[in-house]
Amino acid sequence: MIAPIAGGPASAQRREELRHNLADVRGRIAAAAAAAGRPADELTLIAVSKNWPASDVALLSGLGVTHFAENREQEARPKVAAVTKYLSGRELDSEVSSAWQPHARDAAPEGDADQIRQPGPAAAPESGPCWHGAGRGCQPGPVAVPESGPCWHFVGQLQRNKARPVAGWAHWVQSVDRAPLVNALAGGALSYDREIAVCLQVSLDPAGYDTGRGGVRPADVLALGDLVAVSRGLVLAGVMGVAPRGLPARPAFARLREVSDMLRREHPDASVISAGMSADFAEAVAEGATHLRIGTALFGPRRGVP
Repeated sequence: MIAPIAGGPASAQRREELRHNLADVRGRIAAAAAAAGRPADELTLIAVSKNWPASDVALLSGLGVTHFAENREQEARPKVAAVTKYLSGRELDSEVSSAWQPHARDAAPEGDADQIRQPGPAAAPESGPCWHGAGRGCQPGPVAVPESGPCWHFVGQLQRNKARPVAGWAHWVQSVDRAPLVNALAGGALSYDREIAVCLQVSLDPAGYDTGRGGVRPADVLALGDLVAVSRGLVLAGVMGVAPRGLPARPAFARLREVSDMLRREHPDASVISAGMSADFAEAVAEGATHLRIGTALFGPRRGVP
């Protein structure tokens, strides 16, 4: 069940919590980019909103966040519908509606180190979040972006029987790791008359080590990328990886960068490297990550969904 957006002091307090967290994350991203000798505007911040209410998404959108991600279809679908409704101006009380609009102190001028801009030839949508999905300003390359409204990523392990429902709301799927899933997702995209950007999830486990993170073996990435590239309804965007549990993150992200380089030799537009979460995104930035999936550092410690 998706909790409604409520007004009053609790809403204002939550907005301040999120504003503080966002400023801290943006500062850390800028510092990581500087340490790596990279411009901060190469990096896309994706707010991983799993287990958090639609109201938090609306508030972060008002603070300038344009990319969001979910990892469970059954939670995401009603949340997407609720957020779309909220951001269209319906069922928003005056306080939260005001909080949704970017405040002057939050809208950093061009060139401000605290402003993480979106890559690509056009700016992000002027209203509503750009959920990690196909959309104007969301992603360089051939992927198209919605005129307005959210741009959503699906980032969790995806079962084949969930591919069609996910295709109904997600613009990006970052966890494609096998051929049957490609076929199912392409079929879902065509059934909804949509185009979905795809990242190949690459296993970053060292040989003989299984952390249960999932992903295609590096040796099989090219074949899977070729399949995505010829599948109607799908656009090959790049690669995604999760650092193995209990092991240093940077060597894993270095392996992901090598896989990305290999894929781009055959598919030059597949330039996305989605890597790094709250605890390890600095290491990911150092190894060329373009998209950072941040949850806890933005929203706070994990909690269950009522």
